[in-house]
Amino acid sequence: MMLNDWRCVFAATAAITLVMCQLSFAQPDGMADDRFRQHVVPLLEIYCIDCHAEVYSEAGIVLDRFENGAAAVEDGETWLRVLDAIEGRIMPPIDLPQPSLEELETIVDWIEQDVLAARPEIASPPPVVIRRLNRQEYDNSIRDLLGVNLRLSDAFPPDEIGFGFDNVGSALNVSPIHVEKYLDAAERALDEAIILPDVEGFAPAELIGLRTYPLPMDQPVEFEHPLKPGRYLVDFSLVRVRVADEVPPPELLIGLGAAERRVEAVQVQDETVIYRLWLTVAEGDSMARVALAPGQTEASVLGPDIVTAIAGGDQRYGDARGLHVDSMVVRGPLPVEPEGLPESHRRLLPCSSGCEHDDPLDCARIAISRFAERAFRRPVRPDVEERLLEMYRLAYHRGESQERAVQVAMTTALVSPRFLYLVEPDESPGDRPLDDFELASRLSYFLWSSMPDDALFLAARQGTLREHLPEHVDRLLDDPRSDAFVANFVGQWLQLRTLEGVSRDEALFPEFDDALRNAMREETERYFASILQENRSIFELLDSDFTYVNEGLARHYGLEGITGEEFRRVTLTDRNRGGLLTQASVLTLTSNPNRTSPVKRGQWILQQILGTPPPTPPPGVPELDEDPKAAQDASLRERLELHRTNPECASCHRQMDPLGFALENYDAIGRWRTVDGDVVIDPSGELPGGIAFADARELKRVLTSTATKKVARTLVENLMTYGLGRGLIPDDYPEVEAIRERLAADDYRIRTIITGIVESRAFQHRGVAE
Repeated sequence: MMLNDWRCVFAATAAITLVMCQLSFAQPDGMADDRFRQHVVPLLEIYCIDCHAEVYSEAGIVLDRFENGAAAVEDGETWLRVLDAIEGRIMPPIDLPQPSLEELETIVDWIEQDVLAARPEIASPPPVVIRRLNRQEYDNSIRDLLGVNLRLSDAFPPDEIGFGFDNVGSALNVSPIHVEKYLDAAERALDEAIILPDVEGFAPAELIGLRTYPLPMDQPVEFEHPLKPGRYLVDFSLVRVRVADEVPPPELLIGLGAAERRVEAVQVQDETVIYRLWLTVAEGDSMARVALAPGQTEASVLGPDIVTAIAGGDQRYGDARGLHVDSMVVRGPLPVEPEGLPESHRRLLPCSSGCEHDDPLDCARIAISRFAERAFRRPVRPDVEERLLEMYRLAYHRGESQERAVQVAMTTALVSPRFLYLVEPDESPGDRPLDDFELASRLSYFLWSSMPDDALFLAARQGTLREHLPEHVDRLLDDPRSDAFVANFVGQWLQLRTLEGVSRDEALFPEFDDALRNAMREETERYFASILQENRSIFELLDSDFTYVNEGLARHYGLEGITGEEFRRVTLTDRNRGGLLTQASVLTLTSNPNRTSPVKRGQWILQQILGTPPPTPPPGVPELDEDPKAAQDASLRERLELHRTNPECASCHRQMDPLGFALENYDAIGRWRTVDGDVVIDPSGELPGGIAFADARELKRVLTSTATKKVARTLVENLMTYGLGRGLIPDDYPEVEAIRERLAADDYRIRTIITGIVESRAFQHRGVAE
């Protein structure tokens, strides 16, 4: 982007064009239009009208289409860009006339009051959020659903980022490899959670006397074979004599003692058909039985051609035709109720493991119904439950154990969109409130990155969730599972996740290792968590008199008397520390491998704290001279000042550089220093508008006293984006401002933001499909 592009950003986001000003404006009723014509347009004429007529629309902004103030108000997206540019003081370019603070405030007030606050009157319902679980949410849900803690998602493709977060639905696509990996993960998780019966150590025992017995069409073949009580794996085979090859093997009823199973063939080898199944033998049982399953007629067993031939007296078929018992081999016994089963197994299979003496279908129905309701996070429709039970029946009738057959049905549930997606599309095309179960899921995935617990399910079932939302918010935040919210939100809002990939020149920073890197991240996470748990002011995120350190990080900071790897809260007497801006994690991730970067640090503050990221640098702008001789000849501040003489760079750098230079007393891994080589560090600066500061301590004071609206709004925007799982739209901003005002009225306590988001219409409504 060249100079003229930047000269026009302010106009693009804050101005009406000359063409528009030359129009004969209509005189619509309403204060909004009067304020626009009388107070906003004259300022735009002075500062902004050179670039955005239809014939010359920089940055793709065309503003001469507005016939009056009412039309301008409808274009909320443009005026949000206006607000960012004005409050960030990005425009107009430094070499052009500058509006006064009062003039800028005039435009800001009009945008906030007449554009954003008026949007409920013209707003459409918020868009529907239909998104899959991201990798962290998947792992947490498996943990809470099954009771096993595995990192299954490590095998998944990385989650894409949208609007700064990895839980934004528009970025969370599903590829064919996802489907494959979901199936692998479900099978692995359920293999861990459910212990299947195993007779690997048992030698096979062939039941004597079974060979060559014919299997009648209308009665069972019975054999006396005493067995010890327990569960057995049975391999049964029969031989088909003069049965047409195209005739499928029949289903059989096979029993040992009181137990009986209807099973299908699992293998056909030439004339031999093999069946495998699990059966339970009770005390005193001794009779083995084999019979055709009900519905198996002679025609279905032999085939219609053979039956016709036999009926016609064909002697080729004689008495040997049909099915003959070959052998029955058992392995076991296993105990019916094995000891030492994990809690996950007992929770998922509430019935007896060897429930063949009970009604196995009833046992399966109980287990599958309970599981599906929790996995799908809502009551299960009868047709959905029946499809899962059919998967159980298919496995059970193929001779699988009760545990394995139930496991197959549960695996099916875990690869269902009802588990993998948070909010399903439904047949109603319009806006509607989320039902209580959908709301419970949105709440728990917001604050736990996981599924609802029993208390949320109960409140949803009773219809009391909405009336007790603040209590549930506090309960969820007080639960250890909210650590996931801290790690995921802070890791992305503050860009802490990038710390893992940060490297340092080993010759310059030999102290920087994995242990120190991990301690840096943990300090910031614990610090944010303390603000959240104690419901402190959001401005303590920027400055406070405490932090969290272990021995290694304390030594890094020059704090004495701290020993051991355990983190603890410490009071800071040196106020050069305190708050996020002076923590080693932030200072390190905003530095270069061999030196600090005032530009990166200033950009980080603008984007993450003040919500006004500078534009992408225009192409062709030379990099800062990193030659060692250049570093000897001039300080970093002097070289950056020379860099700013390029007018294409000046507008953005006058925002970023003073913020970054305030942190120059901290080196590239966050240690305190007063000199950089032989140069005494000057951390002073001046922000646009003439706001001066002497060092980092005064910068924190400036931000917490003069930028309260921007800091608060930025945090609300980020939390709301994360909580909704989508980017914000202009129609969301009345609620953003309402939450910010509510926050200010409550001494800026951080939980007020979260409660406000959860109680907002955007959070509680499904919206219309995009």
